[in-house]
Amino acid sequence: MKSVFLWLLLLNAIGCSFSARILAMTPFHGKSHYIFVSGILKALHQRGHHIVEYSPFPPSKPLANYTHVEIHTELEKEFQKWTFEEFLQAAKMSNSLWPNPFIFLNIWWMTNPMCKEIFQQESIKNLINSKEHFDLVITESTFGQESMLVFGDRFGAPTVTIQGLSSVPALNRDAGNALSIASVPETTSVVATDNMTFVQRLLNFVSITCSLLLYYNYQLPAQNKILQEYYVQDAPSIGELVGNVSLYLINSHPAVEYPRPYTPNIIPITGITISPDRTPLPKDLKKFMDDAKEGVVYFSLGTIVPVHVLPENLLQAFVSVFKKLPQSVIWKIDLDSIPNLSNNVMLTKWVPQPGVLAHPNCVLFMTHGGAFSQQEAIHAGVPTVGIAFFGDQPANVKFAEHRGIGVRLAFDNISEETISTAINMVLKNPKYKENAQRLSRIFRDRPMSPADSAVFWVEYVLRHGGAHHLRSAATQLSWYQLALLDILAAVMAVVVILFLVLRKLLSLVCGRKGQKHVSTSKKKN
Repeated sequence: MKSVFLWLLLLNAIGCSFSARILAMTPFHGKSHYIFVSGILKALHQRGHHIVEYSPFPPSKPLANYTHVEIHTELEKEFQKWTFEEFLQAAKMSNSLWPNPFIFLNIWWMTNPMCKEIFQQESIKNLINSKEHFDLVITESTFGQESMLVFGDRFGAPTVTIQGLSSVPALNRDAGNALSIASVPETTSVVATDNMTFVQRLLNFVSITCSLLLYYNYQLPAQNKILQEYYVQDAPSIGELVGNVSLYLINSHPAVEYPRPYTPNIIPITGITISPDRTPLPKDLKKFMDDAKEGVVYFSLGTIVPVHVLPENLLQAFVSVFKKLPQSVIWKIDLDSIPNLSNNVMLTKWVPQPGVLAHPNCVLFMTHGGAFSQQEAIHAGVPTVGIAFFGDQPANVKFAEHRGIGVRLAFDNISEETISTAINMVLKNPKYKENAQRLSRIFRDRPMSPADSAVFWVEYVLRHGGAHHLRSAATQLSWYQLALLDILAAVMAVVVILFLVLRKLLSLVCGRKGQKHVSTSKKKN
C-alpha cells in the first residue's frame, strides 16, 4: 500500500513538472461568448496547467492552481441598457438580403474602447509591471482585441488565439489560411449556402474584400494607437504581434458548418462547450420532462436577446400557440409570469441546456440560432425552429435549413399562424428528426474529443517553442502577392509585348509583300 502511495506521489510530481503557467486575457463581456473560452480553460486546468485568468466571469467556486482576476468595463453597462428598439434595428440589418461588410465595425466600436479601458486599470498595470512568469498567453485577438497580444511579448511567451466564429476573414488572412470565397459564405454578412449563385459569390467577394480593407486600414491602426497611448512600456507594432500568433483554436466542424480547408495552425474544436459531465437537471425540471408523454418543446433565445422586453402581442402569440400544443413546453425567459399561460408551459430563467436537449422526450428546440445552441442541438440530434436576429445567427439558421434539420421563423413575421406552421412542419415531418440524428452521429465521430484536441495542440506549442513551423508562408505575402496579381500583371505584360512584336512582324511581312507586288506590276508595264 505504501509503495502505491509513493508511486502516486511520484506521478503527481511528474505531472506538476510538465504543467505550464497560462495567462488568459479575455475581458469581453458576453456570457454565451465566454462559454467557448471557459471550455478551453477548463480543459487545460484539468490537465494540470496553472491558469491565471483576467475576465468578468469568476469561477463558481475557488479552484486550486486557478487564479482569477475580475475585470469589468463600461461595455457591460451598454449591454444592460439595450432597448428593444435598438435590438430590433440590429436584427433588421443582419437579416437583410444584402450583405453588410460593416458588421465587424460594430464589434470594433465596442471592443476598441474596452481595450483602452483595460490598459488603464490598476490590476492590468500591476500585471504589466510585475515579475510574473508565463509559458503561454491566450487571447481573443481576432474578436477586435488585437492589442491583448502584447502580453505575449511582455512575458516572452507564445500566444494562442481563441475564436468562436470560424469564417472571420481577418482570422483566415492572419493565419495564412485560404479565404475560400467561392465556396464558403462569410457568415456574419452573407446568408447563403456553400452552393452559391453567381450573385451570391459576387456579394461574398465584395463583403470579404471590404472586411479586410477595414481590418487593415481601420482596426489594426486603431489597436496600434491604443498600445502607443495606453501601454506603459515599449511595444512592437500590432502587425508584428498578429504575425506572431502560434495557434488558433476555433469553433468549427463539418457537421455544424460548411467544410473548408485549414492550415496546420488552425485547430477546430467545436463541441468543447458540451461537457460529458454535464450539470444534472433540477428535480422539478426533470419531472416535468419525464411526465411529458407527448414530448417537450424547448424554447430559448439565448442570453443576449432581451426577450423579457418583447412587445406583449409577440409574447401572447407564443402563448396562444403553446396552449394548443399536445406537447409540453419549457420556456427559458427572464420573466416570473406571463398572462394567459397554459399549464403545459413551464417558465424558467435558467436551465442546463445540454441536459434538456439530451433528454429523450425533447422533440424540438426553438432557438435564436446562436452557434453554441445550434451545436448542442446537433450533438443531441434535436431538430430546430430558428428565429435569427443578428451576427452569425441568420447564417446558422440557413445552415439548419440547408441540412434539413430545421426551419426558419422570420422575426419580422411572427404571428400565431407562422409560429404554428413552423412548429408543425418540423414535428410532423420525420425527416427533420432523422437528419438531426444523422448529423449528431457525424458530429460525435472524431478521433479525439475537442478537449483532448485543444490540450494536445496547446501543449504542442509549448513543447516546440511556439511551433511557428505550423504557419503558412502565406502570412508573409502581401494581399496582391497572395492573389497572384503581380504574376497576372507580369503575364499580361508579356502578352502585350508579344502582341506588339507579332504585330510589328506582320507589318514588316505585309510591307515586303506589298513592295514585291509593286515591283512585279512595274515590270509587266
